[in-house]
Amino acid sequence: MAVEIKVPNVGESVKEGMISSWHKKDGELVAIDEVLLELETDKATVEIVAEQTGLLSIIVQAGQVVKVGEKIGVITPGEAKPAGAAKLENAGNRVVPPAEALASPLIAPPSPLDPGPAVRRLAAEHQLNLAEFVGSGKGGRPVKAEVLSHLELEQQKNTAAAKPVEVAPPFKPAVLPPTPVTSTEQRATRREPLSMLRRRVAERLLESQRSTATLTTFNEVDMSAIIELRKKYQDKFQEKYGIKLGFMGFFLKACVAALREFPRVNAAIDANDIIYHDYCDIGVAVSTDKGLMVPVIRNVERLTLAEIEAAIALLAKKGRDNKISLEDLSGGTFTVSNGGIFGSLLSTPILNPPQSGILGMHKTELRPVVAADMSIVVRPMMYVALSYDHRIIDGKESVGFLIAVKNALEDPSRLVVGV
Repeated sequence: MAVEIKVPNVGESVKEGMISSWHKKDGELVAIDEVLLELETDKATVEIVAEQTGLLSIIVQAGQVVKVGEKIGVITPGEAKPAGAAKLENAGNRVVPPAEALASPLIAPPSPLDPGPAVRRLAAEHQLNLAEFVGSGKGGRPVKAEVLSHLELEQQKNTAAAKPVEVAPPFKPAVLPPTPVTSTEQRATRREPLSMLRRRVAERLLESQRSTATLTTFNEVDMSAIIELRKKYQDKFQEKYGIKLGFMGFFLKACVAALREFPRVNAAIDANDIIYHDYCDIGVAVSTDKGLMVPVIRNVERLTLAEIEAAIALLAKKGRDNKISLEDLSGGTFTVSNGGIFGSLLSTPILNPPQSGILGMHKTELRPVVAADMSIVVRPMMYVALSYDHRIIDGKESVGFLIAVKNALEDPSRLVVGV
């Protein structure tokens, strides 16, 4: 009995998706539980497997947008036919006659006829290879006139090569009116459908610009203390926990401390109300081959530095393996984005509604700064940016939040003491 392949329901808010790729070809034999295709939605990519063994018939090709419940293929019971079976059936087991076999382009044509004694004599005198000639005589044989013409052309070439090269007079450029330049190069364009993730990101970015009053404030952080901590404890940390000690763990810890001090940065607007969160579910932007995703780390305020780094490493791996789920992407009260890993020195991150704040990290760069004793010193500095919804967060709160993050990073002992 044939089984229809339909677009599954992969989430409440997901109504459609795009067939990213078929793993099997039309008419190919598939086994039960074998992956047939990848369905890309605005949340995640889902693999659809075969419900029975049989022959696959593809109805909707890759790159097409389909609705939940739509039929995109059929699996019918049967066995795959050996290669070339269809051609043999169409041929009706007809035996190819000798005449047709001789007419096949794969069989070499008969050799040319004897060119004649005169032509053979000329060829011998001038050491010519008659096999290279295609003449106008019967069977393609060269005639005497064609051989003589060939010898005359060769003589003219040899005479021209023996002449001394004349030196051209000095070049004087002529002043000519400008003429349009036309190029013979082929300039191609190509078109590919926008992925469901890109479409959703585009919608969210436009929604953010329309529905929020976004402002961005900046500050800079001296990363010396964090860099020294990493150098001092990196080997022991990696040996104990099996993961590297990165910058992001310190930033998330600093953000938790600042969010507790400025709770509106961790809040959201719902109509005429402000919803405060007594927990910190922080989204961490992850770059994947298909685009930017923001999976969420839950209850960051309860996690140790090692647990935060482990969670970040897990989400990064899931992103690279295209395994981030809808649950990973849902929720979130605040976001941290690190454009510095790509070399960005300064940027203005865009809010992820309904969140009211997002922190942007950037490249750490050595810069001259003025020390407390008024001396000029070189320090590893990073610009940080906070984009916020001005409807509920004032400038004083946004600046205070960034200063709290800066103080915690420049003196990490504050995170231990809690001041």
